[in-house]
Amino acid sequence: MLLTQFSPHSLSQGIYEEVLNWARIITPFALVFSTITLLQTHITRIRRQTEHWQYSFLVFAGIAIMVVVGIPFGPQNPVFEWLFNNVQLPMDATMFSLLAFFIASAAYRAFRARNLEASLLLITAVIVMLGNVPVGDLIWNKLISLTPWADTYPDGSSWMKQWILDNPNLSARRGIILGVSLGVISQSIRIILGIERSYLGGGD
Repeated sequence: MLLTQFSPHSLSQGIYEEVLNWARIITPFALVFSTITLLQTHITRIRRQTEHWQYSFLVFAGIAIMVVVGIPFGPQNPVFEWLFNNVQLPMDATMFSLLAFFIASAAYRAFRARNLEASLLLITAVIVMLGNVPVGDLIWNKLISLTPWADTYPDGSSWMKQWILDNPNLSARRGIILGVSLGVISQSIRIILGIERSYLGGGD
C-alpha cells in the first residue's frame, strides 16, 4: 500500500483498488474477531480478578446496550443518539481533558531552564503561547512593524510563532511521525507473526 502511493502507473493503482476492496470485505470479519477477543480478555480478567476487574462489567454493559439499541433501530434512533451524545462523547472529552494535567505536569518539569536546551524550549514555548492568546496580539502587533518579516505573515501578530511552527516544529513533527510509523510497522509485523502477545494480557 505504501509503494502504490509513489507510483502513478495504472498497474499500481489497480493493485491499490484491489487491496481496498479486500479490506472492505475483511473489515467486518476483523470487527467480529476483535469483539470476541475483547470479550475473552475481560472474561479472563474477571475470572482471575486482576486489578480493576470490576470495570470489565461496564465494558459488557456498554457493548450490550449499544448493540441492543443500535442493531434493531439503527444509528438514527433517538435513544442511540442520546447514548452517543450524552455518554460516549462526554467520556471521550473527559479522557482528553485528563491529558491536559499530564501535559501541564510534563511542561513544568521540562520548561525549567536548567541548561541551554531547556532554555531554548522555554523561550520557544513562551513565544508560541503568546502568539495564541489575546494578550500576545497586543505585544506582537507593536513589535511586528519593527521587523523586516512583517509582510511575510500579514495576518498580524504571530510571524515569529508561525515561523516556529512552519520550520523547526514541522521538521521535528515529520521526524517523530516517521519514527512512529516505523514503530507501528514493526509492532504490526510482531503481532501478525504472533511474536507480540501482550495485548492479550500476557507477556511475549
